Amino acid sequence: MADRTALRLDEEASADLAFLSSIYGTQTAAVKHALAQLARRERLLENMRIFVAETEADSGALTEQELDAARQLFR
Repeated sequence: MADRTALRLDEEASADLAFLSSIYGTQTAAVKHALAQLARRERLLENMRIFVAETEADSGALTEQELDAARQLFR
């Protein structure tokens, strides 16, 4: 069953939603896409934090070069 949610948006967020709606066809599609993108990004960041913490626990602090390589993996 789908959930129904009401949002209170300021002018900037309302303009953003209108812009995205023009691309994705409906407000619902725009919000779904935006939520999916945000969730994907947050999952990737969380996975990177876990990866770095586990790696550092096993072999010590990462170098800047190693951190850059990890950033490339989690884009």
